[in-house]
Amino acid sequence: MTAPTAREASTRPSRRQRTLGLVGAAVAAALTVVWLVVVPEKADEVGGVQAGLIRYGHPACWALLAGAGLAYGAGRPHTSRLLGYAALACYAAFVLAFVL
Repeated sequence: MTAPTAREASTRPSRRQRTLGLVGAAVAAALTVVWLVVVPEKADEVGGVQAGLIRYGHPACWALLAGAGLAYGAGRPHTSRLLGYAALACYAAFVLAFVL
């Protein structure tokens, strides 16, 4: 068996990182399901894109965070960071649609 290269060794997740990523992903996945069931009343009062963002923006944010947790646990920090920023943008769109 050959020794891992420096790049492979630096991206190999530690046990703590794998555990934290998987636990975080599991919690975020559970919250995705919760927010798919619990829908703010305002979603029924508005229509179109705004209703879609209110109904699905929050669960999409949690789904992206679950993906970020899985990527973090797999030792993919760049992918995890991208999914985290996508979750932030998704949540910002949800909040904007909610307050308008």
